[in-house]
Amino acid sequence: MRRLCPTISELNAFHAAAKHLAFTMAARELCVTQSAISRHIAGLEDYLGQKLFLRKTTGLELTEAGAMYLSATRPAMAQLESATAQLMSYGGDGGALNLSVPPTFATQWLFPRLGHFKRTLPQVSLNFVRYEHAHDFSNPHDFDAAIQYGYGNWPSANARYLIGEETSIVCSRPLRDTLGLHSPEDLHKATLLQHIEVPLAWHDWMLSHHMDTSTSRFGPGFNQYSLIVRAAVSGFGVGIVPTCVVEDELQAGSLIEPFGQRYQSAMGYYLCAPASSTNLPAYKLVSAWLDHCCKHTGTADTKNAECLFCSTPHSMG
Repeated sequence: MRRLCPTISELNAFHAAAKHLAFTMAARELCVTQSAISRHIAGLEDYLGQKLFLRKTTGLELTEAGAMYLSATRPAMAQLESATAQLMSYGGDGGALNLSVPPTFATQWLFPRLGHFKRTLPQVSLNFVRYEHAHDFSNPHDFDAAIQYGYGNWPSANARYLIGEETSIVCSRPLRDTLGLHSPEDLHKATLLQHIEVPLAWHDWMLSHHMDTSTSRFGPGFNQYSLIVRAAVSGFGVGIVPTCVVEDELQAGSLIEPFGQRYQSAMGYYLCAPASSTNLPAYKLVSAWLDHCCKHTGTADTKNAECLFCSTPHSMG
């Protein structure tokens, strides 16, 4: 029975042409001739019975059908590339893993530990792909696994808690001294910096401290914790952030915890993956390594004889 699927050469030509909107650039990317790209596109259009591009003097333009087909086939092409990379690098105890990570968590916590990752798991190729906050892991995505911030209740995802429930109130030392921030009740004097995707963070923290929220000055919203951290360092206001993403600033003294106490949030960072990824050797190794690093964050670097990674020096570089 004939399969309703074009050739991979036609699909590669289509995606390259859609990316550059020029056959010449598509040919250069795929290391083929322009006539080969044109021939593949013509064959694909004939196979589908639809025009995918409008040929104009200024270049190519996707038709409505072309735009729909590009959107529908992009996840499948990404999955095919991922599966190919997995098999090519597969050695029984490693492989490749496409990981999506929130920018703040990546730069503030994960990237400083990649030296340790390379030393302990040289057989694993870790590819960082565009961050996407996935709400439903049953749909195709460009990644094999993703680190997500939330409550751990994503549909169709295997979610493993990593870190981040411990939460800090942070500000600069000059701001604390200027406003006289010595107890939680003094926060009504300050501008409270908040994450737009965690709008109840301050409200929940104040309720846990039996405080009145009506007089608080909730300030501007930010879409990344790293922006809140930078704003707090500049003295713009007081931030509420996962402690794990301000380790360096607290250690350096550019931020302080004015009240000297931390709060356990119901939210945190989770390693999430669809069921199809959880049996990948690379996923299992990366998951175990992340568990190890999280257990060593903010604690004395005690070694566990049963831990695969404790025998490797746990420096940040």
